[in-house]
Amino acid sequence: MFWLTPPPYLRWAAAAAVVVAAFLWDLRGSSAVLYPFASTAIAAGAAITETSIEWRPIPEGTMTLPDLSDPVAARHLPAGEPIVPSAVSGATPVPEGWWSVPVPLPATAVPGTSVHLVEAASGFETDGIVIAAGTDDLLSFDEVGLVAVPPEAATLIAIAAREGSLVILLEP
Repeated sequence: MFWLTPPPYLRWAAAAAVVVAAFLWDLRGSSAVLYPFASTAIAAGAAITETSIEWRPIPEGTMTLPDLSDPVAARHLPAGEPIVPSAVSGATPVPEGWWSVPVPLPATAVPGTSVHLVEAASGFETDGIVIAAGTDDLLSFDEVGLVAVPPEAATLIAIAAREGSLVILLEP
C-alpha cells in the first residue's frame, strides 16, 4: 500500500531551498585581491624585483600578503609559485663597522643567516651574518656569497676563504 502514502513535500521543499541557497551564494560572488606570483624562477638569496613578480587575482583571505619592501628570496621560487611570507626575507644590512667578505656558501645560506667561520689552519673563529647568498662563479666550483664579519677578523677570513681553509658553520 505504498501508493497511498502522501508524497514527501517537505523533503522536496528542503531540497529546493538548498539548491536556491547555493545558487544565490554563487551569484553573490567573492571579492578578489591581487597576489604576487613568481613570473620567472627566483634563486634563493636573489632580490625579488617588479619584473620577477606577476600579480594574479585570488579570493580575498586565501593568503596573507608578504612584505615586499626590499625583498629577497629566502628559498628557491620556481616560476608560477605564489610568493608567500615564508619565502621572503628582507635585505640584511652590514652592521656598523663590519666588513663584507666573499666566501663560499652553501645554497641554504640566505641573507640574514648567522654563520660561524673557522680558519682551519690556526683555529681562529668568529661569527658572521650572510649579506648576499651564494651565486655561481665561473672561475670556481663553489657558490660565492658575502658574509659580514667584525673588522678584526676580516683580513684573516678573506685570506682563509681565498686559500680554501675556511670552514663555514650554519646556525640551525
